[in-house]
Amino acid sequence: MGLAALAATTVGFSGCGGGKKSPRGVVKFGGTATYDGKPLPAGVMIMFTPDGGRQSAATVTENGAFYAKYTTAEDGVEHGALKVTVGWDEEMSGALPEGFEGLIKGYATDADALQITVDKANTEYALDFPKK
Repeated sequence: MGLAALAATTVGFSGCGGGKKSPRGVVKFGGTATYDGKPLPAGVMIMFTPDGGRQSAATVTENGAFYAKYTTAEDGVEHGALKVTVGWDEEMSGALPEGFEGLIKGYATDADALQITVDKANTEYALDFPKK
């Protein structure tokens, strides 16, 4: 994902104060993320996009851990079917660790996204991005 796309995501995301609530409902959502069995490196951005809804985002921390933010004031994701994409900002996070190039190339767009379903019961999730 390029810098312009990450910047657009950040701008759209940061402008969401706490006004409107999602008609679908928002659930707290976090867990761990792996690629080909290895925890994602800290700094990977994960975007969760419902069809016709508001995107949530998470930044991976140590050992592949992530926790999604719906708005600056609210944690979580809209429940239901989600497309999960990833991005990396080299200017902010440095060089992508070796072995993760395929993750960024393979899951950068909605067309290549990982498909998941989040319900109100599974708020701790193990995301596994298979090697393509």
